[in-house]
Amino acid sequence: MNGLGVVLKDRGDLAEAEHWYKRAADAGHPGAMSNLGVLLKNRGDLAGAEHWYRRAADNGNSIAVHNLGVLVGERGDPGEAETWFRRAAETGNQGSMVNLAELLEQRGERAEGEHWRRRAGGGGAASV
Repeated sequence: MNGLGVVLKDRGDLAEAEHWYKRAADAGHPGAMSNLGVLLKNRGDLAGAEHWYRRAADNGNSIAVHNLGVLVGERGDPGEAETWFRRAAETGNQGSMVNLAELLEQRGERAEGEHWRRRAGGGGAASV
């Protein structure tokens, strides 16, 4: 069902993709939960996106953990964003390593920021 949602989304049939993502997510597929979150965020439904990112994160989807960090950061909660970026960075998510580095550097914690940039392979720009 998630795969069908991906194909439909790529084809531009967002309503039908949402239907299949939702079916797969309701069946417990963490990737579908994350994909549904992305689709809803792109549509402007930030509350819906956050709901599905949190469910996917609770079910071990590291991409959703990263995306949740981005979403709460955009919402203006850098403390919670840092929590999610740390969690995703520990799984090897390079985008979260870069975003975490930027948050740390913004508040003056340059040494730890540099540590995360090095772990990310020297990443310069934040990955969202």
